[in-house]
Amino acid sequence: MLNFSKPENARYINRLKVVNALRSKKGLSRAQLAKEININKVSMGEIVQDLVDEGVLTEGMKQESAKGRPGTSLSLNESYACAIGVDISTRVITITLFSLLGTPLRMERYPSGDFESDKDYFDTIDAAAEKLAAFSSAPVIGMCIAINANISAEGKITSSFLPLLNNSSRFISFFSGYPFPVILAPALICAAEAERFYFESTLENMLFINWGEHLSSALILRDRIIPSMNFAHMPMLKRNLCHCGSAGCLETIASGYGLRVESEREYGCSMTGREMARQGDKFKPVLMRAAEALAKALVFSLCATGASAVLIGGGLSNLPDEYFAYMLDVFSKSAAVPYKDFPIYRSYYKEKGTVQGAGLTALEEFFFRKNLLMKLNDAG
Repeated sequence: MLNFSKPENARYINRLKVVNALRSKKGLSRAQLAKEININKVSMGEIVQDLVDEGVLTEGMKQESAKGRPGTSLSLNESYACAIGVDISTRVITITLFSLLGTPLRMERYPSGDFESDKDYFDTIDAAAEKLAAFSSAPVIGMCIAINANISAEGKITSSFLPLLNNSSRFISFFSGYPFPVILAPALICAAEAERFYFESTLENMLFINWGEHLSSALILRDRIIPSMNFAHMPMLKRNLCHCGSAGCLETIASGYGLRVESEREYGCSMTGREMARQGDKFKPVLMRAAEALAKALVFSLCATGASAVLIGGGLSNLPDEYFAYMLDVFSKSAAVPYKDFPIYRSYYKEKGTVQGAGLTALEEFFFRKNLLMKLNDAG
């Protein structure tokens, strides 16, 4: 816990306010920053000068001013530092190097289907991380590894669809000797973080649906993200055994896993949603059922959560427009009157959300700390 009776802690918080202000509004002068975050000009000048001297900020052109001395525009130095984001999916590991502002700089992808232990995952990530770190002249400030799982405060991986990592408490320990900090995070949290990272105003009371290989949801509030894996297990059709032990869960009909189950059951071949969409009308009924089931699950979820809007991301949000339009139509016909015209959006990131979110979560954890600032602001 920070002790705010110590001047250095207050100064640390003010530094965070400066870098976060310039992340969303680049080009502000010292005077504009002082007004923006309510700090006196003398203190602001000292903080900015320290950040310029450290290379965190760069100075630009003099701004025109109707009165007084013209100010100098300031920006974050995107090459000051970088971060690594890792997305461990069922069959592929994606490791990406990100700039300080979240721009992907370089990406490596590796199949993981023939891995035999959790050490194989570490060795692959380790080799790629070393390669990416050598690619950039900027230091790596941290790495976030996104896994479709629940993760305890101690780093134990539970409820994972990756058998070699499920219930593992030692995987994170492989990274204990790293030259930069490494954290594990649920893929759902990372994907939701990606959606709000660049928003000028924080997404608030937004229900985020990660519609991919597996289904999950999260409620995005002003200063936190509340995940729920239970969204996937709403009862829909009384067929298909789910991995949770129940029959007919939404997961078995609408997720990537469910689409493979349905295509195998009806056509004798296991196919992904993208593969089915490429086949034209043959697999259209399976995809339409998935969209319909998701729409009806949204009706129940909104009644339960009271969310003010829905944002749908994940790989299957990238299905052709006709399926998304059909889902919206089913939702409108199934929802109660107050929800008839409810705002439902498709993610900008789509299938890239977890990859992007892993890097952005690392930047949030090890540099920007915007969530901390919001909590302190609410507490004050």
